[in-house]
Amino acid sequence: MESQKPKIAMYVKRPFGEKLNASFDFIKENWKQLLKYATYLILPVCLLQAANFSGLMGGMTDLTAMQAAGGMGDDPLSVFGPSFAFNYAGLVFFSFLGALLLTSLIYAMIRLYIEREERLNGILFNDIKPLLLRNIKRLFIIGVFCSFLLLLAVIIIVLLAVLTPFTLLLTLPLLFAFAIPLALMAPIYLFEDISLMEAFRKTFRLGFATWGGVFLILIVMGLIASVLQGIVSIPWYIIYIVKMVFTMSDGGEAGSSVGLNFAQYLFSVLMLYGSYLSAMFTVVGLVYQYGHASEVVDSITVESDIDNFDKL
Repeated sequence: MESQKPKIAMYVKRPFGEKLNASFDFIKENWKQLLKYATYLILPVCLLQAANFSGLMGGMTDLTAMQAAGGMGDDPLSVFGPSFAFNYAGLVFFSFLGALLLTSLIYAMIRLYIEREERLNGILFNDIKPLLLRNIKRLFIIGVFCSFLLLLAVIIIVLLAVLTPFTLLLTLPLLFAFAIPLALMAPIYLFEDISLMEAFRKTFRLGFATWGGVFLILIVMGLIASVLQGIVSIPWYIIYIVKMVFTMSDGGEAGSSVGLNFAQYLFSVLMLYGSYLSAMFTVVGLVYQYGHASEVVDSITVESDIDNFDKL
């Protein structure tokens, strides 16, 4: 019965509700394949990231225990030592790596879903790999490019604020207004064979024309992702509170408990893994927002029908 359903087209003008439905329908139809390959790529990252996260939280627990015991020195941060910087750097690195891998995978699978007659049925990793590597490279380029833009914008805003703080009334809203269309840059650059600067110009051409839709997709899908992230985070918060209570009551001995530490690590893996999967809704939603914007502004399907008229 699944194979008889019409394929979910990308380049279609859709009201906001239908864009949400298209996103949910794609995830519902392909959740097994998405979950399978997301687990292959993301779970190893989560295992390493959870070690850094648990190290940071362990340092916070020790700091709290020392505060309760009145053993704090003049410099409380000195109790962390080099491990704090190492764990924090690892957490940031694996966060970027996980987001890069997951986003690249989803874009690759959506493109294959569109191009393959059998959709994602029977898909193998070798089918995904070429697009996955291409997407990783292009997303990394986008990340570097957008980081440079953000740094430049911050420098300009700070310089103007030094002249007079009233400039913030203009520069901050402008920064927000220009940041929303940038959410479309990834699907544009990954789905189309164009240069980075062409994708950058098209981002604002499509983004400003459908600014409200992009903003709503980010808000609604972000809320859905936040709720799901909150649910998968509950076990970790429970074990963290339990560990904190025991640590403060026995002078820090519970903080070194192997059982509690291992349970906290496992729940950290679950929380991080669930957080990555939750972000899938935003990524898929932006893809169908991009398809809507392309059809509204550039009439992709009309031009395609004209180009293929002689084949009809």
